[in-house]
Amino acid sequence: MQRSEVIQKARKKYIGSGITNNITEALRMYLEKDATEEEQIPLFISAPVEYAIKRELKLVRPVCDECEGELFMQIEIVSLTSGEHFPTAWICKTCNKIEYSNKTPEQWLEILKNENRE
Repeated sequence: MQRSEVIQKARKKYIGSGITNNITEALRMYLEKDATEEEQIPLFISAPVEYAIKRELKLVRPVCDECEGELFMQIEIVSLTSGEHFPTAWICKTCNKIEYSNKTPEQWLEILKNENRE
């Protein structure tokens, strides 16, 4: 089962019912109380792109085309307007612009590695 499906179940049960507003807490409760063996996923996942940017490869972080603020990657995100699921999104910490993407974290890592070589 995909991580996004388990997260949606947790969101529906614990956020939708008003028990919590925090998706991490909703997922924690779902994993502890409701998840089947097939649905057991790590509570947190590592973000290989963010790790590479910060520590491993020290890549240059992408910048926002609207305000030139730094972009940070979010993994397994749902569009706030359409409800569509995306593997990744880049979020500007300065102006909060969100750029949804169908690329995986691994694809983004390769793109950033290539851009940083130039």
